[in-house]
Amino acid sequence: MRIISLWLLVSVLPLLTSPVVSAEPLRVASINLCADQLVLLLADDNQILTLTNLSHDTAGSYYYEKARNFPANKGYSEKILRLAPDVVIAGQYTALHTVKLLTEVGLRVESLPIANSIETLIDNIRSVATWVGQEERGQAIITDLQQRLLNLEPVVEPRPVAAAYDPNGYTSGASSLRGQLMEMAGWRNAATDAGIESYGQLSLEQIISMAPDALIDSPYSPGTYSRAQMTSRHPALLKAGLDPHIISIPSRMMICAGPWTVDILERLQEERIRMTTVQ
Repeated sequence: MRIISLWLLVSVLPLLTSPVVSAEPLRVASINLCADQLVLLLADDNQILTLTNLSHDTAGSYYYEKARNFPANKGYSEKILRLAPDVVIAGQYTALHTVKLLTEVGLRVESLPIANSIETLIDNIRSVATWVGQEERGQAIITDLQQRLLNLEPVVEPRPVAAAYDPNGYTSGASSLRGQLMEMAGWRNAATDAGIESYGQLSLEQIISMAPDALIDSPYSPGTYSRAQMTSRHPALLKAGLDPHIISIPSRMMICAGPWTVDILERLQEERIRMTTVQ
C-alpha cells in the first residue's frame, strides 16, 4: 500500500507543480489607417502596441477617440522594430521598402486590401480577426452585418439619381465601395451614367446637365470654408434651377470601411425611401 501511495504521489506531483501554460495574446502593430480601425474593432486593448498617427485624426479615423489611448507611429520601420510585435498589419499601398525590411528581420507582416466592396469588407474583418487571434469576435460582427444586409428593403423602380460629389467634384462609380452602396440603397449613380467606372470627376457643368435628385458629399473639414468643398453648394446650381437634396456623410465613415459602412448603406436607403415617398 505504501508503494502504491508513493507511486501516486510521484505521478501526480508534476501536474501540481508544473506551471499552467497559456497562450499569450498576439501583440499587434498597425502601419495603415484602415488597418488601425479594424484592429481597434477586433483586438483587445492589451494587444495593441501602436497605431498610425492618422488614427488620432478626428476627420479621418472612425475610432479616433479610442485610438488616442495608444502610441502613434508614422509607418517607419525603426519604431516597429523596437516594439517587436507578433504581427504587423500594413496596407495595400504601404511603402514596399518598409514591408521588405520588416519581413527580412523576421517579423510577420500582413497586408490589408482596400475594401472596394461589401464582400471585401467582410473578408477584411475575417482576416484581421484571424491575424489578431480574435476569430470568434470577428465572426460575430460578420454575422450581424450579414443579417443587416438581409434586412434591407428591396429596391424598386424608378430609382432617383444621385451623385457622389466630394471636394473638387471627385465621384465614385459602380466599381467602388460607395458606388456599390448607392446601388444597393436603390439610387441610380450619376457617375455610372457619365461613364465613370471606379473614381473620377464630375464637373459643375455635368452636374447641372444631369440634374441629379441628390448629392452625396463627405467634406473632410465641415464647418470650414474652401472652394474645393463648397462645390455641392455652388450658386450655379441654384441659378440653373437645381436644388438637389444633400446627403452628408462624415469623412471618417467614408475613408475606411468597417461595420459603419452598413450604417451608411442604411442611411442612403432611408434617404431614398423618404425622397420617393414624398414625391
